[in-house]
Amino acid sequence: MSHSFPLPPWWVALAAALATVAALLIPHWAGTGEPPGEVATEAPAAPRAIFHGDLVLTTPGEVIDGLDIRGFVRVEAPNVTISNSVIRGRATEGDAILLYAGTGRSPGLRVIDTEFAPSHHTHRTHGVYGADFTLTRVDIHHVVDGVHIFGDNVTIEHSHLHSHLHFESDPSHDGGPSHDDGIQVQQGRNIRIIGNVLSGAHNAAIQITQDRGPVAYVQIRDNTLSGGGCSINVAEKGAGPIAGLVITGNEFGESRHACPMLIPPTTQAELADNRADGHDTVRVDRRAQ
Repeated sequence: MSHSFPLPPWWVALAAALATVAALLIPHWAGTGEPPGEVATEAPAAPRAIFHGDLVLTTPGEVIDGLDIRGFVRVEAPNVTISNSVIRGRATEGDAILLYAGTGRSPGLRVIDTEFAPSHHTHRTHGVYGADFTLTRVDIHHVVDGVHIFGDNVTIEHSHLHSHLHFESDPSHDGGPSHDDGIQVQQGRNIRIIGNVLSGAHNAAIQITQDRGPVAYVQIRDNTLSGGGCSINVAEKGAGPIAGLVITGNEFGESRHACPMLIPPTTQAELADNRADGHDTVRVDRRAQ
């Protein structure tokens, strides 16, 4: 025969309090297997192993997870994944690119839930350089240029690029001011910039220059963009119109020249559902550069 005994009132109160704490500590996406597709505003809070020095990744398919990297990262192999990490760089007299993927030997690079937080701030400090990579829920800050693209097949999604370094006297620009951009596309096809928050760059949130060669098939969709002289600044630079440029569903905030978009008249962009300050009418400056 079983017997039941009433629990004392203090035990009932304690159990209720513990249940409340557990509910607060368990993420609201627990059980789904995937975190929400929101913009990352800070690096994951899990403890990380500290790696001192530069990290050169040469093993195809290598996975780097949960590292606090006190140096620069260079990727020299295909299908590498970097996740849940922080890349801080180090002191250097040369270019300080936190993650370099520009040799052509690193197709399929994925960077997920990772923060770019440089420990040293100079006019040479930059975030990600290269091509053929995907950035998902990354947080890039306190660099001059957030991302430099000079090749094909780049996706930047659900990420936060902000708090750029800007120098009124920048040796990289003959002592003039820094040309800090959130994302600069110098060359490449199949570029996707989707669902990000970009702010705080002095030159542009997104700059297309064609400095290294033609740019084509660029999608800029569902972002929140502010800053820059013009937040989206497109220059043909003698390389011809930008084919397949799509700019849709973006929300524009303030820029230095009250200029959400600057697009040459010879580039035929698809523009739809963009908003500025909550209004459906978005100013587009049409002049050549």
